[in-house]
Amino acid sequence: MSQPAPPLPFPARASDAHKGDFGRVLLIGGSRGMAGSIALSSIAALKTGSGLVSTAIPDRCLETVAGFHPGIMTIPLPDTDDGQFASFAELPSVHPWDAIGCGPGMRTGPGSQRIVEALLQQHDCFRVMDADAINLVSEHQLLDRPALPRDQSKLVLTPHPGELARLTGVSAGDRPGQIAAAKALAEKHGLTIVVKGGPTVVVGREADNHDVVEHVNNSGNPGMATAGSGDVLTGIITSLLGQGLAPWDAARLGVFIHGLAGDAAATKHSQPGMTCAELLQALPDVIESL
Repeated sequence: MSQPAPPLPFPARASDAHKGDFGRVLLIGGSRGMAGSIALSSIAALKTGSGLVSTAIPDRCLETVAGFHPGIMTIPLPDTDDGQFASFAELPSVHPWDAIGCGPGMRTGPGSQRIVEALLQQHDCFRVMDADAINLVSEHQLLDRPALPRDQSKLVLTPHPGELARLTGVSAGDRPGQIAAAKALAEKHGLTIVVKGGPTVVVGREADNHDVVEHVNNSGNPGMATAGSGDVLTGIITSLLGQGLAPWDAARLGVFIHGLAGDAAATKHSQPGMTCAELLQALPDVIESL
C-alpha cells in the first residue's frame, strides 16, 4: 500500500543552519506518578526536529524527566508534597521560546491553574494545550474570562472526545456535534482545534481565509488508542510551531506525522502490541520519508 500524501511539506533545512534555527520550545507539565507524560512530549519535540527543548516540571520530578533523554533541559518549578505544581508556581518567561506546549500529566491543582491562566494571556506566543490544561480551561471556563485577549489565533487545542465534551458540553458519542462545536469555538476565539478520533479532524482558519474550515487526516489506526499517544502529538505540534509553521499548518502536518508513525509502529508491532514508545521510535523514519 502506498503512503498517503502529507497535507504540506516538512520544513526544509539550509545546509549552514544551526540549532537555533529549528526552534526553542518549552513543554510544561508532569507530576509525581505522571512524569512520563511530559517526557514523551519533550522527546517527541526533539525527534520532530526542535533545536532546543526545555521542560518545566515540578521540582521533585526533575531527575525522572531528565533521565528519559539526555537532550532534554529541565526547569524545576515549586511543587507540593504530592508532586504537583505549587499554588505559587510561576509561568517561566515566554520570551526565549518559539513555542510552548502545556498540559500532559500536570493534573488540575491550583498551581497548574495559575500556569494555564498565565499562558492564555500570552496571545503573542505560539502555544499548544492538551490534557489537563484543557480540563482546567473547561472547569474554570477560562476562555470566557473578560480579561482574556480575544485574539487566540496562536493557540492550538488538542482534546480527545472526553476533553472536548467537557470543553463544549457536547457528548463524546456525538462526533458530528463535537466537530460543529469545535468549529464554533474556533470561530469565536480564532484558535485551532485538533479533534482527535478516527479519523482526526483539524478545525481552524487557513492563512488569508477568515472562514473556519476543517481538514480530515488520512493517516493513523486504532492501535494509537493507547496511553501516551496524545502526549507524543503535543510534542510534535509544538515542535512544528517552533520551526515556523502557522498553527493551521502545524496541526495538520502534526496529526499526519503522528498517524504515519502509528501506521509504521502497527506494521512492525501490530495494533494491539504497539505503545507510545514505538510511536516515538517510528518518528525519525517517518519524517525522513517526507
